[in-house]
Amino acid sequence: MTRLLIAGITSALLAGSASAAITVSTSTSGTNPASDPGYAGLALIYDFDTKSPAAGNLTGDFKIEVAPGTGIAAAPAGTPAGTKFLTVPNSTSTGSADLLLGGEFSKVSFYWGSIDDYNTLQLLDKFGMVIHSVTGLGLPAPVAANGNQSAPTSNRRVTFASTSRNIAGLRLSSTNYAFEIDSVAGAVPEPATWAMMLGGFGLLGAAARRRRTVASVLA
Repeated sequence: MTRLLIAGITSALLAGSASAAITVSTSTSGTNPASDPGYAGLALIYDFDTKSPAAGNLTGDFKIEVAPGTGIAAAPAGTPAGTKFLTVPNSTSTGSADLLLGGEFSKVSFYWGSIDDYNTLQLLDKFGMVIHSVTGLGLPAPVAANGNQSAPTSNRRVTFASTSRNIAGLRLSSTNYAFEIDSVAGAVPEPATWAMMLGGFGLLGAAARRRRTVASVLA
């Protein structure tokens, strides 16, 4: 009976992990030229102006650029002139950069500018493992990954929501100029989610202890 209980709990936990997914959604101001529709309900992590990554939290081939940017890297549409944004790569036409978020988040959102089919975004967990990957071309419709620097179809706020492994970092890669983002925001995991996971592991521990006790008595 105890073995069946442990097997059942383990299967449930593994099934929950296996079925967990990253959902991707996008939004826009609906205007042309576009502008950032904002991150209501989330907390700002980085805007690259007043809130910028601390030393070591942003590594790789990148540049913190000033809007409106250069011909190589243009600020996401609607970004106020004189404010900063992140662009990848910087020194070559192919590169990547890791942006660590300083914590774990169940939901992460950022404003993605002039989306291109050669832009790739990977979500990282706290161990630096890739938990999701998407290219500009793979974003849900009506996104147009054509690099247009003003259209609302290619300048959008993109939000990633995880039902299991929390998001701790972003890896931005591009095989051409450029991958530009601004205003990264996030939401911490719901307390109920943590309680459910801890409760499941607590049941596993209790079942294991009961099994050892029964074995000792029978011996």
